[in-house]
Amino acid sequence: MKKKNFWQELKKNKYKYLFLITIIILGFLSGIVLANILSYNDKKEVGEIVETYFLNLKNNESINYIGNFLNNLGVNFFYLLLLFIFGISIIGIVLNPFILYFKSLITGFSVGIIISLYSFKGILGGILYLFPTQLLNLLIYMLVSFYGINLSIRLFKVLFLRKNINNNEFMKKYFQVLLFSSIVLLISTLYETFLADFVMKFFTLFI
Repeated sequence: MKKKNFWQELKKNKYKYLFLITIIILGFLSGIVLANILSYNDKKEVGEIVETYFLNLKNNESINYIGNFLNNLGVNFFYLLLLFIFGISIIGIVLNPFILYFKSLITGFSVGIIISLYSFKGILGGILYLFPTQLLNLLIYMLVSFYGINLSIRLFKVLFLRKNINNNEFMKKYFQVLLFSSIVLLISTLYETFLADFVMKFFTLFI
């Protein structure tokens, strides 16, 4: 029954999901374009940071895993909580898609910089960077955005259209989504911090 309800809900809201997927794709492509239209000085400055990271991996330089974990966890949960909080207000209708676009743009920018620096070899680096953590994070943010936008719309109808809508059950589901998303992001952050470097080190064999 739950599986049936899941597919029914997905089918019912497919256009909302398509809208958010479009936002992610547009943000990602915008980030790649932005990475390639940077001025020479800006691209050189960002490129030096990326090249230093790969050089440290290649030379087996020591990495501050605890510091990196706390930093990655802070950034990932910052976006999650921002989307969640805006979702319990009317402004989430506008701000949640914007935040999702911005996060996608940053991801696309990172991939674009790697490709810009290493040309065709950089495609492999971009793919290894994107999968699975960055893609999984974007999907989680999309899920929270979806429920946040839905709640914002429901609140709008209650406050301005004077519709009698009981949001208690939806709020319960919204918090369940937050809990699920937090667990997935925690696992994703652990992988990103402690395992992703070993995967990315494979890329350094080609540069």
